[in-house]
Amino acid sequence: MLLGGRYGYALFARKPVRAHMSPAMLCVSVEMPVDAVLAAVAAREAATFYDDVVLVDGAGAFLGLIPVHALVRLQSALRDEQMRELQVQRQEIAEKNEQMEADLALAREMQLALLPQQFPAFPPAARAGGGQLDFSHVYLPTTAVSGDFFNVLPLDERRAAVFICDVMGHGVRSALITAMVQVLVQDACPNAPDAAALLARVNCGLIEILPHDAGIMFVTAACAIFDVERRTVQYASAGHPPPLRLRRGTGTVELLPIPRGDFNPALAIFPGSTFHLYEQPLDEGDIVVFYTDGIFEVDDVAGEQLGMEGLTACVKSCIGTPFAELVPEILAAVQAGAAHGFDDDVCLLAAELSQARQSLAGE
Repeated sequence: MLLGGRYGYALFARKPVRAHMSPAMLCVSVEMPVDAVLAAVAAREAATFYDDVVLVDGAGAFLGLIPVHALVRLQSALRDEQMRELQVQRQEIAEKNEQMEADLALAREMQLALLPQQFPAFPPAARAGGGQLDFSHVYLPTTAVSGDFFNVLPLDERRAAVFICDVMGHGVRSALITAMVQVLVQDACPNAPDAAALLARVNCGLIEILPHDAGIMFVTAACAIFDVERRTVQYASAGHPPPLRLRRGTGTVELLPIPRGDFNPALAIFPGSTFHLYEQPLDEGDIVVFYTDGIFEVDDVAGEQLGMEGLTACVKSCIGTPFAELVPEILAAVQAGAAHGFDDDVCLLAAELSQARQSLAGE
């Protein structure tokens, strides 16, 4: 009668009761985890999904039946609890992310504040864009903070030092090292007799500061000293791409020469490293362009990397551009041939020797 009331079997059925029972009952043990029981129920065929589950003890002895609706209710209760926990976790993560974004925004503002807010004029009385040596730059971090950094520091009334670097990696760790480099450069400039000595001082300072157990961390850098009276550029490299020289007089673009045989390692690798010093005369209208590798390590639509040759071609296409517009034009020329945006930080700095030699006394 119970079977007939539940399953609708006719009371006068000629088949025995066992013929109407489930041929493959689901049997679970009290030792099974709840999630395993729920997974076993969910894996059943549709025809037997709502059959009760047989509960046995550890020895396999029958203990009773578990109605499927009780398991469904349990599963729903567990799901609701997990959803509530997930909502709480999402809220906590959102609040932490908001705090991190605020911290990164502050770090970005502080890093940008470390960059030159205005460039020195030569002679000192000259207005921006009207002196013997003018500067222009673009600075594009790919994340909130950057591992690229540059600075322009006046040494005296006729000389200016240019420093540019690229810290290995991205993010906060690299940005912190750029702050260290900034302090080391400012400290080394007054006491370094030349560009190579300045790199050596910064290298020693980094090795002393960076923890030895922090893993491999290095900084590529280039340093140059412009002399508007002698009309020369003295430069040194620490594993950094060589600067480009634009000759407006001849319409050519070339790399400032660094012999391949010279060993100029990146900073923060070898204690006591020394760096080779080079010097080139400059003509009126010459422009020296410093950059980090993010600007040429970009792919074109064919999947080929721009490379140094491609960057040189882009710079040459802009050689007739007025200096005030030159750096944005170079960046636009690179972006025009790129398949997508930059994957690495980009720093581009140009210096122009714009006027013929004059007396600093105004004679």
